[in-house]
Amino acid sequence: MSFFKSPKRGSPEEPEPTPGSIPITAINLSKRYDIYCHTPGDYRLYEDFRFLGIRTFERMRPYSSGLIGGYLEIEARNGTRVMLSHHYVRMFCEHGSQPAYKVLAERKPNRGD
Repeated sequence: MSFFKSPKRGSPEEPEPTPGSIPITAINLSKRYDIYCHTPGDYRLYEDFRFLGIRTFERMRPYSSGLIGGYLEIEARNGTRVMLSHHYVRMFCEHGSQPAYKVLAERKPNRGD
C-alpha cells in the first residue's frame, strides 16, 4: 500500500471497513495544510503548504516506506520546497481552518537546573 496514494475502496490493498472500526485513509495531497512543528530551538508554523512526498538517502526496498531516516517534502504556494523531519511535525490541519482546543497546562522551560 502506498503511503501517499489512496487505493480504490474494495481493492485487495484496502478492504471495505468493518462496521464500528476506525477507517484509515491516505492524506489528500491535493489540499494545502498549515503544519505545526516543534524543533529543538523553536516552534514553527508552515502556513499554506502541501505535502509532496518523502525523500530519503536509503535504498528503497519492497517493504520500506522511506519515512524512517527520511524527510517529508513540503511545498509553499510560491514553489519553495522544504524537507522536514517527520519527528518535528506535531499537528497539521487544512489551511485556514481554526482548530478548537483548550490548553490544560503549560510546560515550564527547562533551564538546566
